[in-house]
Amino acid sequence: MPVLPEKHSSILLVDSDPDSASTLSALISSWNYHVEVLADGAAAFRRLNGANPPAMAIVNYELPSMKGFEVIAETRRRSRRQATWLMLMSAAADLEKIEMAHKAGVDDFLLKPVNETDLLIRLRTAERVQHLYHELQEQTQAVRFHSAHDSLTGLLNRESTMRLLFQETDRAQRTRTSLTLMLIDLDKFSEINIEFGYETGDVVLREFAQRLRRYLRSYDILGRYGEDEFLIGLPGCATHQATAMAERLQNTVLAKSYHVHRDVLSATASIGLSTSQGRSPLIILREAECALRNAKLAGRNCVRAFAQPTEPMLEIAELKLSDTVPPF
Repeated sequence: MPVLPEKHSSILLVDSDPDSASTLSALISSWNYHVEVLADGAAAFRRLNGANPPAMAIVNYELPSMKGFEVIAETRRRSRRQATWLMLMSAAADLEKIEMAHKAGVDDFLLKPVNETDLLIRLRTAERVQHLYHELQEQTQAVRFHSAHDSLTGLLNRESTMRLLFQETDRAQRTRTSLTLMLIDLDKFSEINIEFGYETGDVVLREFAQRLRRYLRSYDILGRYGEDEFLIGLPGCATHQATAMAERLQNTVLAKSYHVHRDVLSATASIGLSTSQGRSPLIILREAECALRNAKLAGRNCVRAFAQPTEPMLEIAELKLSDTVPPF
């Protein structure tokens, strides 16, 4: 007695012969599959290329509107991924039909009248192949995600962030709009690691990353730039707009304490800004780093926007957030 599938896979049966379709549908249904029956080639094509296509399809060679191999060939041509296991069914197995089936991209070829045991084995084999295919897809997507994202925070890593910033710079050049980079560095973060432990430090970084993600606009670019540094691309933001956003960030995101186990921690951050105006992100990033360095030199917990040098020493626009400056 063959082992029947526990889960109900969906199968599309396309056959214009009502007697044949009824018999085959009843047989497949008895094996715990959900069967959907169509009699027209064009209707089958729309179903296979619509939303939520079936897991498998058995398509008869002779159909109204479109031949069975045409349905399969067009489905394969339009679909970039193998969503449905496609089986072509025919009453004859001449070489011409087999060659057309092969060129159409069929996964299996069935002969009428269908042998029950043979069909069940083929369906179970198709399920196993599809299961392996979906597992491979999931693993591939996971590899792609991890190669582009920081493993601790889930944000974009440095390489992916820079790649998006280059793309956004191209768009800003075309549309003649601003793009401001905001570089954030958590102040004295190493002291948190030393006093509370690296595990607590990791919790703070993850929480800070999530706070930034919730705070920013959906189209802003956010990535982890270093151990305790975060890089943000702000499309359409001029320097004064980014400055106002940085100030709000200081007073909201950074003002909140971090509750880790029984510990309550506070963390401040220094922020450096630079606006692109279509220039290379590498140049803008160096300017943002310069502005951040000046924020650190000014006592931390403040915002600095890069200004073009007018003297040998860089002239930075000072944007104090409070009258008291924390000790360096």
